Amino acid sequence: MIAILSIFLVVLFAPGHVHSKCIAGELCWPDAQTWASFNRSVGGRMISVAPPASPCHDPNYDERACNTVRSGWNSPFWRTDQPGALQRTSWESFGEQRCLISSNRTAACFQGAVPVYAVNVTRAAHVQEAVKFASRHDLRIVIRNTGHDFLGRSTAVGALSIWVHHLQKIQFHESFKCGPGSDRGYSAVTVGAGIQWEELYRQAYQRKMILAGGGCSSVGAAGGYPQGGGQTNACQNTDLFWALRGGGGGTFGVVLSATHRTFPALDSLVFAPHNFSAPDTTTFQGLLTLFTRLNPSLSDAGWSGYFFSTSQSLTLTFLLPNRNVSYASATLAPLLSYARENNIRIDGSLETYASYWDWHLQFQCGGQESLIPRSLFDHEQDLLPKAMMRVMTELQVPATYAILGGGKVREPQDSAVNPAYRDGLWLLVSPLTWRDNATVAEMRAAANLVSQANKLFIDLTPGSGTYVNEADYNEPNWQQSFFGKNYPRLYHIKRRVDPTNLFTCHHCVGSEFN
Repeated sequence: MIAILSIFLVVLFAPGHVHSKCIAGELCWPDAQTWASFNRSVGGRMISVAPPASPCHDPNYDERACNTVRSGWNSPFWRTDQPGALQRTSWESFGEQRCLISSNRTAACFQGAVPVYAVNVTRAAHVQEAVKFASRHDLRIVIRNTGHDFLGRSTAVGALSIWVHHLQKIQFHESFKCGPGSDRGYSAVTVGAGIQWEELYRQAYQRKMILAGGGCSSVGAAGGYPQGGGQTNACQNTDLFWALRGGGGGTFGVVLSATHRTFPALDSLVFAPHNFSAPDTTTFQGLLTLFTRLNPSLSDAGWSGYFFSTSQSLTLTFLLPNRNVSYASATLAPLLSYARENNIRIDGSLETYASYWDWHLQFQCGGQESLIPRSLFDHEQDLLPKAMMRVMTELQVPATYAILGGGKVREPQDSAVNPAYRDGLWLLVSPLTWRDNATVAEMRAAANLVSQANKLFIDLTPGSGTYVNEADYNEPNWQQSFFGKNYPRLYHIKRRVDPTNLFTCHHCVGSEFN
């Protein structure tokens, strides 16, 4: 898990009662004069937001702008720079009301779920004004940096967006202390809410440092991924700090910055890009069963990363820090030997890198999830590979798995992260996609398949959970799955700091009472 030492947050305590929010098109929506007055209060930082494909459609067609959109459409970094673009284009739609890059110029371009206005904030005062304005007019507000949220929580129909992407501060500390009374200091870095892991990793590398962060470097380093925010830390506002480290983004306030602990750069890094191709499903299930049994020892040896599985192939993208090739080979030897003895093709070999940054430049970032507890690998080991095969062969849902880090990750921490994460060994991802112009029925069918796959593993792991940022949108028991035993305390803090549910989103703390 990420070591977050401190966070700067804007949160306003407002009395009142919870009720439905006002959205664009309703009689309660502020008039043009009111919006103009608000724009002046934020220094002219308000933006009228259009769907990203709007320049490719009448009546706003602009050939040059459309070509720019087309060239950047699939780039995650281009998308982070557009106030109305999300990393998953389906979240820009509202049902079948959408604006498609794939449709012709005369096709309708709907606003969909893209917010109507955004405030391009560059200082805390802009956020404060936006929050007060939204509270005063009962507006639906969302908080957005890069638009990676897999549950669509950074956008909403008819909403006002607080866009934090241009909060770009980075400050490294030799000895960061959480408060005036703290004696202990840590090597750390403070980042503005708009900073992405790509830039932070680069600057850390230049200083011969490393930090725990996101696998996809276009993700923000102070937003929903670390699930932290607030002018608060372990010494100040301790309950809010606890809630923000695991309680989910977009729930307790607006993150302006976060401070991460840093560490000396790695001595070395071993990369295992192995692909195993079996001649038939029976042979492959034998390989999968052995691989499952070996995973606790692989985790204990220091390996982490991802693996991908089809009905007859297994692909590893594993990393092993601060170890040599000889050690890495010994830990993988049982798996490689079994493959050779059973006519399973092996592609790839161990590679070494001088730094994480070197590996990142070549490989990194160029569904829905379930946590699989370690206990399942110690007892009834054959049940897991059988469930994996059923997901791939019967449901035909592809599967990606992350082997979670050991060491400090498994140690209990005083944060709101679901305790199941500490006991987890795998994180299962079951992703399905659909065409841009898919019908609502087709989308629902795909979502239902993912939920069925998810249920197979939930039934194997009662009392476990999932990773809140990449969970099943239709998770039936989300309070338990996302937060475990921490939910009652999180709910109490939410009711205290945001009694009107001004900050609300799908399956966020307190959202069941919207």
